[in-house]
This record gives sequence, C-alpha cells and structure tokens, in this order.
Amino acid sequence: MSKQAICHSSEITVGKHKVFTVGRHSFGVFKVDEGYYALKNLCPHQGMSLCEGAGVFDQIEGEVTADRKLREYVAAEKNLVACPWHGIEFDIRTGQCLFRQDWKVKTYEVTVDADGNLQVDLPD
Repeated sequence: MSKQAICHSSEITVGKHKVFTVGRHSFGVFKVDEGYYALKNLCPHQGMSLCEGAGVFDQIEGEVTADRKLREYVAAEKNLVACPWHGIEFDIRTGQCLFRQDWKVKTYEVTVDADGNLQVDLPD
C-alpha cells in the first residue's frame, strides 16, 4: 500500500465528490460529515463506473438527492452512492451494497496531512 496525494481537502465538501485515477486505480472521494471516504469506481453488478455521472447520491444537510430516479430498493437514506446504470446503492463509508449483502465495493483509507491535503492509501 502507498499513500497518494490527490487534492486539497477544501476541494471536496459535504455534498460534493470527485473521481480520481491514479495509475490503474479509479476511485471516488466523498466527504461525509467530518470524514473523507474513497470507493473504487466500479460497480460489482456489471462493471459500470460507480462514482461518475447521474447516479451519485450526495448528503446535503441529511437529505439524499439525485438528478434522476434511482431509489429502487430502499427507503431514502443518506451517505449512499447509486450505480447510474441500475440504481443499486452502496454505503459510501463502508462500500456495502444495500440490496445484496454479498456485494461490496472496495474502499480505500483517506487521511488529511498537516497541510490539509488528502491522501489515499492505494495498493501497489
């Protein structure tokens, strides 16, 4: 594992996210409350880019929003990302699928250095 600097923490605020590619790794970084979370940008269902496009759910003052209808499987909850292809939802903090317990998206640890830069711990 190696820590990769990706951006300054001020670039990702609650309700916003960014997608990054570092080497062979594509991942989305989200801010939830006071923490930062990184998810692999790949839905385990059929390989769609999970953290990009219209299917992203962001926490905005405890509400879940999206720019198209994707709430297929569970009642509204916060801190979710939904695959833009089929709407399958995952917890941003854990990567756990809400529809199928045997599906989980890889997560990466995110830290903030002394200068406020975000670093993601990626496999070599």
